[in-house]
Amino acid sequence: MKCISLFVCFFIGLQSVSISTYDALITGLENKVEVISEDKASFLSLKCRDVSLELNHEMDTLNKRIQKLNQRVQKLKKEADHKKRLYEFKRLEYSQELVCIQKQNSILMPYRIEKNLNSYLVDYEKVQSVYLDEKQSLDHQTAKLSIYKDYMKRINVCQNRLFQRFSYLSKFKNETDSNVDSIISGSYALPSYGGYETLENNGMSCLVGGNYEIDSYSSFWQNPIENGTISARCWAYPDGSLHLGLDIASGMYSDVKAVANGIVLYAHAPVDSNNGYLGNMCGWPNGGGNTICMVVAVNEKLYAITYAHLSNEIYVTSGQQVSQGTVIAKSGNSGNSTGPHTHVEVFELKQDLNDIVDYFRNSGADFTFGCGFDEPATCSNFACRIDPESVMELTI
Repeated sequence: MKCISLFVCFFIGLQSVSISTYDALITGLENKVEVISEDKASFLSLKCRDVSLELNHEMDTLNKRIQKLNQRVQKLKKEADHKKRLYEFKRLEYSQELVCIQKQNSILMPYRIEKNLNSYLVDYEKVQSVYLDEKQSLDHQTAKLSIYKDYMKRINVCQNRLFQRFSYLSKFKNETDSNVDSIISGSYALPSYGGYETLENNGMSCLVGGNYEIDSYSSFWQNPIENGTISARCWAYPDGSLHLGLDIASGMYSDVKAVANGIVLYAHAPVDSNNGYLGNMCGWPNGGGNTICMVVAVNEKLYAITYAHLSNEIYVTSGQQVSQGTVIAKSGNSGNSTGPHTHVEVFELKQDLNDIVDYFRNSGADFTFGCGFDEPATCSNFACRIDPESVMELTI
């Protein structure tokens, strides 16, 4: 279910504000970060998110403008350089002619030569003037972009500080309802390996029926994100509050890969890629934003893995069987998140695939497989929650 912000009135007039206005807004946010109370922390984080979204919009517009200006400036520079060389060549050429003409004591010819030479100079100066104006505009836009980048850094510092003070607010919850259409339909006639096809005519997707098991086990764990960094480890945040997964920070829209051969139990992208703020309970489970849950097969064992806070670019669907290393989504900053990262949880399963699928369906897509979101290293009749780093040989 797509969440609708309760704070729709905030920053309605934010579009096209001046640099000084942004500076005042961000300074105000910075002043509140250290004194804000817990009950207002989510609202302040939402304000930070809204300012960052508007800044991102401004920066995208500026980048496009700078790209066009840069192309025009380069073209004008080449033209100006060409006309300058032409003028200098003509000046040299005419100076040699003048020597010959002066020997003939002609008065009119030097005048004509000077006039022609001056036309080349004027032509060059016109292009050079336009080039300098455009170059000045490019420099101005580039400087403005640099200021906006500094603003983004300040906003990120605010979000990180809010997270440090109130990291216990960044939990997931199994409340309300999951999206029925995003849950695997059943344990019978599961799709065959790689059985997700794209129809060229209309771009829609269909599943091809096949066997009931994952076709083959992987012999190792694939890194879920290459070139990421671990921003928070499993069981506890640095401040000691509960953290039930592994956070891998990376740039927006980084590739997120299947860690092993497996089958998708749930895949849903109901919210924008960059809608995250502290306490935002959008997505399923609540707070996860855009999420994927899979069963994977590694070294003769079955595991469930959760990917949360993804962008809305998800490339798999429930019931699809995927191979290890397949790009299944792009990373994002959705749900209960204060910056671009992917939250990963791993469960070692106790039941076979059919029983797990049946439980997942009948529970309404329980991403914890009975382990809940309240305690670390818990077990149920279906699974045990484990530290992802205990099985993954991460090189990040």
